Amino acid sequence: MRLNRISGWLAAAALATIMMPAAIAHAESYVVWTSGTTSTLTSPGTVTGTLLGSVNVTYTGDVAWFDPTDGPVKNAPAADFTAGGAINPPPNTGLIGLSQGNSSYGANLLPYGNEVTFSKPVTNPIIDIVSLGWGGAQIVNYNFSATPVILSQGTDNWGGGPSDLWVISNTLYGNEGSGVVQFDGTYSSISWTADGGEYWNGITVGAATPEPNSLLLLGTGLAAFAGMLRRKLRA
Repeated sequence: MRLNRISGWLAAAALATIMMPAAIAHAESYVVWTSGTTSTLTSPGTVTGTLLGSVNVTYTGDVAWFDPTDGPVKNAPAADFTAGGAINPPPNTGLIGLSQGNSSYGANLLPYGNEVTFSKPVTNPIIDIVSLGWGGAQIVNYNFSATPVILSQGTDNWGGGPSDLWVISNTLYGNEGSGVVQFDGTYSSISWTADGGEYWNGITVGAATPEPNSLLLLGTGLAAFAGMLRRKLRA
């Protein structure tokens, strides 16, 4: 009876271990941006980098400026990017500044959209955003090709608050908002257009770091041991 109880506990532990990665917050990996060209009112700019060591990433679209040593946490508290499902803030491995072609708040003046493409499909990509919109009635929104899910947001260096990003359908609205949005699923690209121009808002791109296989292996081993123990009890 006691051995039966032990084997039951082992089986339960194995199931819990195998299921664990789906239930916990996940670490994020971010693009290391290496080179870029700025955009004009008629031609998009391009910024390139690598993600997860082997995925080539290309951003094409509005590039008011690009700084390979900048990052969201230089412009907003790290907690803005870690309060939800993401557990690590973005490093200072590049920030892309967007303005929609307008150095003061106004309409989007650019005739083209923005797109991030991955050389390999990426699961649950994220975009970290700094200072989307100008506050007050000056809202800027991004109309995405997929539905963004807000993982985390908070204050920034220009008076943004903890609820200044919000989503309706596939559109992310910002009223001086900073935080992280995720696109659930697997993607080779994500594109969006903007409504509203401003001095600048900044973005970088990342993805959920693939879970190590150690927990899965541990759970599988526990399940196998529980099965072997049951077979011995029956013999």
